[in-house]
This record gives sequence, structure tokens and C-alpha cells, in this order.
Amino acid sequence: MNGLGAFLRRMGVILALAVFVATATAPIAWLLLSSVLQQQAIITSPPDLSLSSFTVSNYFAVFESAAQLGRAVGNSLIVSTFTTAVAILLGAPAAYALARLDLKHADSILLMVLAAQMFPAIVIVIPLFITAVKLGLIDTKFNLILVYLSFNLPIVIWVLRGFFSGLPAGLERAARIDGATPLQTFLTIILPISLPPLFAASIFAFIEAWNEFFFALIMTRQSAQTVPLAISAFAGQYQTMFGQMMAAAAISVAPIILLTILLRNTILRGFADGMLKA
Repeated sequence: MNGLGAFLRRMGVILALAVFVATATAPIAWLLLSSVLQQQAIITSPPDLSLSSFTVSNYFAVFESAAQLGRAVGNSLIVSTFTTAVAILLGAPAAYALARLDLKHADSILLMVLAAQMFPAIVIVIPLFITAVKLGLIDTKFNLILVYLSFNLPIVIWVLRGFFSGLPAGLERAARIDGATPLQTFLTIILPISLPPLFAASIFAFIEAWNEFFFALIMTRQSAQTVPLAISAFAGQYQTMFGQMMAAAAISVAPIILLTILLRNTILRGFADGMLKA
């Protein structure tokens, strides 16, 4: 009886994982499938999946307009890289200070950081837009970096704080005995052993900045357009080129998916260290 119960539990877990994997991968599978289907085959209900409906012309059409997509990829790469770098440079010391140093009102500060994430984007985009207009930052990559930091920095702080909180207290005591200052302790002892969560937080911040659409739509016009906006350009006033849109999306997300697959163990380890110790 115990053997049957263990078997049923194992099968239940396998079934639940299968449903989860299927649900998570279905959008990606449909994106790739749609990118090689003709327009008529996609809009037909149900979609026409016959062999004659498959084509690679969508990718050729995207490559013909590669100048616009290439500029958008370059903008997204610059904005995402700088956003990630600044978020880590500011977030790591802040998370360490809030987790390990005897700061007054540390819990209140953390609560404020979390509360900043609770406001809907539509609420804060108006004052941000007005500020950007007055500063002359509309349609600039610098403005996008500042805006993206507003939601990436709190995430980095919370992830890294969980990891720093779980470190042995003896690390700081040993460093103080050797005469190290808190800054020296952080730079020479804490950071070298914090690479997995730092890397995981960096990947997450990069993906968040790379995929962001709403703020980029409001804050840019032409020169600072990012990848999501370039993809949305395939939706015209009278017709949406679904196949070309999917092909452009597949091209733009391929490097991110490949990077995530190759570094999945480091990412999972970093998030486990950062969140399970919170």
C-alpha cells in the first residue's frame, strides 16, 4: 500500500510538472510556429498547419527591414546593459547595508522600496513624462535607463538582501579583527562569495529592461526606440503582419533564451541563495 501511495504521489508530481512545462512553453512554441506560417494560415480559424502554409518569407521580410530592427536591438542592448550595471552597482551595497549593518529604520526603508513597486505604471508614467519633457530627455536612452532603474533597483535590492542576510555573522567579526572597514569587508570578502546571486539578479534585471514596452512607448519617438516597439511596428492601422511580427520577436528573444538556457544552473542557484535565505 505504501508503495502504491508513493507511486501515485510521484505520478502526480510528474503530471503537475508536465502541465506546468506545457503551459510555460506553449507561447514560445506558438511564436516559433507562427513565424514560419503564411498570413492567411495564421488568421484562419483554426490555423492552417498544412505543409503548403509554411514559409520562410517572414524572416526575409524582417531582414529586409533590418535597419530599423537593428537600431532597436542596439538601443535595447545599451539601455539594458547600463540599467543592469547601475542597478547592481547601487543595489548590492544598499542590500548589504540593509541586511548586515545596524541601520535605523532598515525595515521601514525596505517597506518603502517594496511599496514603490505597488504603483501601477499608468500612475507614475505621467509625472515621469512631464519631468522628462522639462529636462529635455524625451526620446533619449539616458531617460529610459533612469526610468528602468525605478523598477529594477528594488528587485535587485530584495534579491541580494535575502542572500546577504543568510551569510554567517563570523565573516564581519573576522574582518573587524583584522582591521577591515565595512566597505573593505564588503568589497574583499562579501562580493567574491556573492557572485551567483549577483549574476542571477543581473540576468533578471537585463531581461526586465529588454522586454519593457509601456514606458518605452511613452518616452520615445524614433531614435531611442527599443526592440518591443520595433516589433509592434508590424501592426499597422488596417492590417497586422502576424508572421513578420513573430519572426522579429523570435530573432530578438533568441539571444536571451539561449543565454538563459546556457546559464540556467547559475541563475537558479543565485535566486535560491537570494530568496530562500530571506
